[in-house]
Amino acid sequence: MKLVLGLFGLENFYGGDISSYIEISQMGEELGFDSVSVTDHVVMGKNLHKYPFGKFPLPSEAPWYEPLSLLTMIASCTSKIKLATAILITPLRNPALLAKTAASLDVISKGRLELGVGLGWQKEEFDTAGVSFEDRSDIFWETLDICKALWQDSPASFKGKHFNFDDIWCHPQPTQGQNIPLLFGLKMTHENANKIAKIGHGWIPIKTSRDFILAGKDILSDAFNKEGRQDQPRIRGQLPTCVDDDGVPNIDLTLKELEKSMAAGLNEIEFFPINFVQAPDDIYKVLKLISEVKKS
Repeated sequence: MKLVLGLFGLENFYGGDISSYIEISQMGEELGFDSVSVTDHVVMGKNLHKYPFGKFPLPSEAPWYEPLSLLTMIASCTSKIKLATAILITPLRNPALLAKTAASLDVISKGRLELGVGLGWQKEEFDTAGVSFEDRSDIFWETLDICKALWQDSPASFKGKHFNFDDIWCHPQPTQGQNIPLLFGLKMTHENANKIAKIGHGWIPIKTSRDFILAGKDILSDAFNKEGRQDQPRIRGQLPTCVDDDGVPNIDLTLKELEKSMAAGLNEIEFFPINFVQAPDDIYKVLKLISEVKKS
């Protein structure tokens, strides 16, 4: 089992100082967390009611820092903990620039980058970036194919619906080569599973429902087997957040859900401490409680 420390929102306990992620990531590294993760939005529009997964947690004017920049900052102040996106809205990035930025971060961190990738849900972000919202799925898959090619081949060529180039070098290449882990925050359909099995490493389910996780895991595992993969997919997700008698989220009660969620297929557990802390002094205490599940 792997533990992932979701940094989202914790800067608010430090007056909004985003450099607090350095100290918190160092705590996670000390306590044995396997990865830290950061979230992504390039810009925000006003139509937050269109968020498809419930109530959007922040107002439109809230700051969103660029994830690969944040991870570069963290990489320079840590040595072991993996550096993950949860998730990176991939179609908003030019493929060549994403390949270059990711490769640079992987080299800087000595091979610690893990990319959680997804499609995004907000049309205004795509309009602002000059990217077709309706074509985002095709652009998403082409972008990842281009990254994989540029991370391995020199020179690389590509022929697609949206991007075409011949004989291109993109150096430095990642320390991990084309094997930078790719975990997909997508609906787990058979079509998506077959594509993930060709180029990816796992799945990030958006829901905490055990039935949802188990169904998606089975589809993806079957696709991995049909592709002749010797490895099994990485399934990275959250536990259901449990509340106490006063309706306050409770970390002890939430941790009791661990075995059930692992039985459903999770092999990497992502925690967002923002759900459980009330003050900066609580952060280390909550992280320590979470880290102890690896010893049990």
